[in-house]
Amino acid sequence: MFQIDQINVGGLDSNFSYFIRNGNAAAVVDPCGDVSKIRAVWERAKRLAPSPVPTYILLTHAHRDHVSGVAELRTFFDAPVCASRYTDYPCDRRLDDGELLPFGDGSLECIMTPGHTRDSICYRTSDDSALFTGDTLFIGCCGFCRAEPMFESMLRLRALPDSLTVYSGHDYGDVPCDSLGRQKIVNPYLSAETLPVFRERLRHLE
Repeated sequence: MFQIDQINVGGLDSNFSYFIRNGNAAAVVDPCGDVSKIRAVWERAKRLAPSPVPTYILLTHAHRDHVSGVAELRTFFDAPVCASRYTDYPCDRRLDDGELLPFGDGSLECIMTPGHTRDSICYRTSDDSALFTGDTLFIGCCGFCRAEPMFESMLRLRALPDSLTVYSGHDYGDVPCDSLGRQKIVNPYLSAETLPVFRERLRHLE
């Protein structure tokens, strides 16, 4: 069973980091901002049974506000840093589209979603409970982007199960997280049916 801690670490702009646990596996997504908040979650997790093992540090993209805490995190959570194959960030493992990362009794699927950056990548839990979207998909909007690749990425995300909870990289929405099913209805960037419509809606992106 996947357990998710959404951590409002502040950072440069209301950033979220995430602590994921499944069985004895543990991962952190986008360590940044106030890393002491991540450490507090990790220390609590270590008191649980089974005691989790640092397994991955997962980056959704290489913008500084999402990777600023990597070095500090590794002083107490020493796991390989994983990012898209197309990243310029120095990482331990470069990930391919569709790659499955073993994690506890499940896995994390790597989904390439270029548009905001060339190296943008999302992570989907194998029980279809969580989707970590970085700056690709926010609650109610999307990240600044190049239209064509981002529209293709929106189509990929829209094809995923409604049950997934969207966990984005920033606290920009009316709620901290939401179901992908609801976002398909209320998010104008995710619901755009054609590239021209998507381009028009991008004109209103703030």
